[in-house]
Amino acid sequence: MSTTVPNTWGQISFGQSFNTSSLLKANLQVDGSTTIRHGLNGAIVKDGMVGGGFNCGSGLYSFGQWGLENYSGAHQINIQNQFNLADWPCFSKFYITFPLNSLPSGVQINSATLTLKHFSNSGGATNPVNSLLQALTIAEDWDENTLTWNNAPLAMENVSQIWVESYYDTPPAARIWDLSSAVATAFASGQPLRLVIYSADSPQHSGKYFISSDAGAASANDRPTLIVNWSNP
Repeated sequence: MSTTVPNTWGQISFGQSFNTSSLLKANLQVDGSTTIRHGLNGAIVKDGMVGGGFNCGSGLYSFGQWGLENYSGAHQINIQNQFNLADWPCFSKFYITFPLNSLPSGVQINSATLTLKHFSNSGGATNPVNSLLQALTIAEDWDENTLTWNNAPLAMENVSQIWVESYYDTPPAARIWDLSSAVATAFASGQPLRLVIYSADSPQHSGKYFISSDAGAASANDRPTLIVNWSNP
């Protein structure tokens, strides 16, 4: 069995096992904090959505174009799912990779959070649906300019989840995932933090809209943000 090859998996676990990494040093004194965001201190954070985007793939032939659509450069992204498989063109997932090379060498990770800025939803204000959005790690790299539903890497481990309420207002609302163990594991292995965000919704019109790393300068502070607290060795 390989932890990075899904078709070899044979383990089942129930319940949340988040923040159980032996690499996480949550009880140590925090000596510093690093904020990682696209464009901040030269950081390059790549991200992209795959699937139906904001309009359920309208204008795309379902069996010849939908799975090949690339949304490189989109300033906003949608995360959406529903139980009715007949509505699969509305499915949308979000991939994002944070470099961790701005963390001081040799430090120990205390905690880490991912913040996405949520500005709207599908379905309108009269159809509020709360969504369970799950953050999962992936083991493979990907190219923002060629990422599609058909070639997107498979998820490796579910590492965090939060309930996201419907929201139609300004300023955008901060939605925060605890990624402490995931960051500790990635940093210890010398890898970037590679994530995909899934929705576990069943109702229609449940998509949640967020600001992406490609948002313009006016929204630079609202781009996806990873904050890592660390201790000196």
